[in-house]
Amino acid sequence: MRRGKVNFLWDVGSGVGRVEYPHHTIHDGNWHRIEASRNGLNGTISVYPLEGSMAGMMPTPASANSPTAYTILDVDQNAYLFVGGILGTVKKAEAVRTTSFIGCMGETFLDGKPIGLWNYRERQGDCKGCVVSPQRSDGEGIVQLDGEGYAAVGRPTRWNPNVSTITFKFRTFSSDALLMYLATDDMKDFMSLELSEGKVKVNFDLGSGVGGAVSANRHNDGHWKSLTMSRNKKQATVTVVDIDSGSEEKIMAVSLGSATGLNLKENQKIYFGGLPTIGNYSMTARPEVTLKRYAGCLREIEVSRTPYNLLSSSDYTGVTKGCNVENLYTVSFSKPGYMELRGLSLAVETEISLSFSTLADTGTILLAVGGSTPISQQRKRRQSGEPYLSVMLNKGSLEVLLFSGSHSPRRVVRRPDQGVLNDGREHSLRIERLPGRSFAVQVDEEPKREAGLPNDQPMSLQRIFLGGIPAEVEQTSNRVNVPFQGCIWNLILSDFSQPVSFENAEIGQCPNLAPAPPPLPPLLPEEPEKEKEELKPDRPPPTPAPVTPEPAVDSCASAVAPTALEQAYQFGLTRNSHMSFAFDDTKVRERLILEFELRTKEESGLVLYMARINHADFVCLGYDLGHGNTSGCVPFSINDGNWHRIRVTRIKQRGVLMVDAKFSKQMISPKKADLLDVVGMVYVGGLPQNYTTKRIGPILYSLNGCIRNFKMSGNMGAPTSSNMVGRCFVATEAGTYFEGTGFLKAVPTYRVGQDVSIAFEFRTSRTNGVLLAVSNKDSDGLGIEIVEGKLLFHVDNGAGRITAEHLPEGDGFCDGQWHSVTANKMRHRIELVVDGRQSQAESPNARSNICDTNDPIYVGGYPAGVHQAALSISRSFKGCMKDLKITKASKTLNVQFNKALEIKGVQPLSCPSPIAA
Repeated sequence: MRRGKVNFLWDVGSGVGRVEYPHHTIHDGNWHRIEASRNGLNGTISVYPLEGSMAGMMPTPASANSPTAYTILDVDQNAYLFVGGILGTVKKAEAVRTTSFIGCMGETFLDGKPIGLWNYRERQGDCKGCVVSPQRSDGEGIVQLDGEGYAAVGRPTRWNPNVSTITFKFRTFSSDALLMYLATDDMKDFMSLELSEGKVKVNFDLGSGVGGAVSANRHNDGHWKSLTMSRNKKQATVTVVDIDSGSEEKIMAVSLGSATGLNLKENQKIYFGGLPTIGNYSMTARPEVTLKRYAGCLREIEVSRTPYNLLSSSDYTGVTKGCNVENLYTVSFSKPGYMELRGLSLAVETEISLSFSTLADTGTILLAVGGSTPISQQRKRRQSGEPYLSVMLNKGSLEVLLFSGSHSPRRVVRRPDQGVLNDGREHSLRIERLPGRSFAVQVDEEPKREAGLPNDQPMSLQRIFLGGIPAEVEQTSNRVNVPFQGCIWNLILSDFSQPVSFENAEIGQCPNLAPAPPPLPPLLPEEPEKEKEELKPDRPPPTPAPVTPEPAVDSCASAVAPTALEQAYQFGLTRNSHMSFAFDDTKVRERLILEFELRTKEESGLVLYMARINHADFVCLGYDLGHGNTSGCVPFSINDGNWHRIRVTRIKQRGVLMVDAKFSKQMISPKKADLLDVVGMVYVGGLPQNYTTKRIGPILYSLNGCIRNFKMSGNMGAPTSSNMVGRCFVATEAGTYFEGTGFLKAVPTYRVGQDVSIAFEFRTSRTNGVLLAVSNKDSDGLGIEIVEGKLLFHVDNGAGRITAEHLPEGDGFCDGQWHSVTANKMRHRIELVVDGRQSQAESPNARSNICDTNDPIYVGGYPAGVHQAALSISRSFKGCMKDLKITKASKTLNVQFNKALEIKGVQPLSCPSPIAA
């Protein structure tokens, strides 16, 4: 913000782009909504007044371009996002004039993903809570599922096995997805509502045979639909109504056999949007039901006249409040399909840009066809057909054809020997019409490739297709449809939520960005090896790495299993570590007693939450009876690593907080509110993923600490659910404990490249174990392991493994002490430094200096079936590790184990100290 006006700045390598929004100043004390977007060189900004005299006015966007050439913003997992200012230790760009902001910020999104403003990695200054920001006027109960989640709700109390009624409204572009599913434990009785190629599909079985039907029309057009399913014994009717037009379609289905009842038990769940992948819901017994999860919106859900709000469920993921299927700029194709958009005029200085990712070497990315702009009669007679623009991959080559309507098509080809494009990674493409009868094609940030054109006349491209072409175009134009598999996004700021038509196009979704996972070893084909040789012709064929036999016994003589405390639980292993307990909500309306013991060294974290009313971190206790907050603060620190006893008592309006029986404070709720109206579920230690509520405070993440002897108005039963909860050791120290049975998937994808430095500390109770590994599916990889008491650092750049070895002195690594490790890869040389002692190795092939990975980094082990080119054992590490740092080009990634993508047999943030054994 400069002089009260919002400025949007960016630099992608060729100079600063800047656009100032001229129409409003935002330092008037009112709330505003700022939307900024960048596509290639172009940046656009809009400011929406949400309060004051101009509230509700639609803004006129302001745009500007950055200097030409580069279009890609290179950011990775090392990048930081700053909100409200820049940390003093960070060097800012010279174009950025201000370094701080004074005011309030509310909902913040990056590429449509919400940013939790209290979920920060680091902060400076005194950041406090603000008044609630204006919210979108979404109706109560409207939710959006992201295509990777689901929600489970309990069976209605009034359940009649012979009669079922299910109603809800949905809005989506999904072609294939599960809308609703319920089943008995043995799966003999089930019912499902799905989308199949955009059509509504119903299946149900009452125990003696399946009944099913599919609608004649597609209903995935992005408009709200009302769906009602009514079943009376064996016969079911599904009615789908378009809410905007009022058009209606009915489908009928009859189950087979003589059974008439769907015998869903009281404890069995109903699922919306998808299914979990554990337990009975592997779906091996029900091939009729799709496992593809739903991306779209739901509202007004009722089952047997019982309404449901999915956000009040105790089991959901990937579900958020509201509904937004506008401003979509992504489309993906998993099977042959297409999407048609409105056309454009390709005149001089017009640019078409897009990004794509694919694993297939052939497919139509874009085809634009149409009539030409009228010109002179002589020019018309010379025309030989309609102009078109074709962009496709052909056996790995990117081919761009531009036909102006006369003479012959002009072609630009970019071949795979200049870099593979069907590698599953993101690639950008720019096509620019240049003055002087030519056009240019730029892939990523490579040099432009140009070709001549017969004239400078505008080309009217009336129909634009992505991913393929429909059958009618294939027939009328004599073109062969070459379908594309993968993802396309950010096409010239075209909004994909308003397509002319589409088929088998997943609008707003992009599941195919990451490279395909390596196949299991027995299924590994020989072709990848040949392809690897073609990509690196100067390298000899990789030789199989020697594998050290797994030891039968390799425990250190001094190793003793750590002692865990009974009835004590470690939370904070992930942000959503928690336990939940069900209780009778009628028994706490007037009187409530909470008791537990807490041990932590953290400054903040969520200890306990009762839905809608009570949120607390128990350094400060807050609760609300409906008419305002009441809080009491402990006047001394309890994050000293010792056990503290917490007791909370509430009788009607009066509450008492007591800590260690030496401090107590009384609180009285305002306005004579004396009934605690809560849902009968209490969360201890944290909250489920994507749990949202208006009543929660700024501390959203699980407490890193131990809780024991939790009681609520008496003894509690077994927990209803538990997620990422670990053991509490008698004594702990900083670090992460590896049990010797699993691994961490610490980094989703990492390119080792030419140079990298890895540093960490470890303490082990085994003489063998994998410490760290990353590898592609062929021969390139990096690994650090302990083998028979020696520490080995391996690197394979594709021309054979090189190893630096460290043999410790005395008792070796079985001394119960921490050991420091630094492993440096410098092109074809490697260096290993353990406890200050250095060892080196060097490849005889100096030209082989790049470790070509774009794969996960595993720590402490790796999953079965995953190929690791630079390890000799697969035994998991047992012991403790801390302070893992990966440095490349002066950028350091501090790996946080509690934020790993996959955690198995590992307890982050808590390591048993030697005296705990």
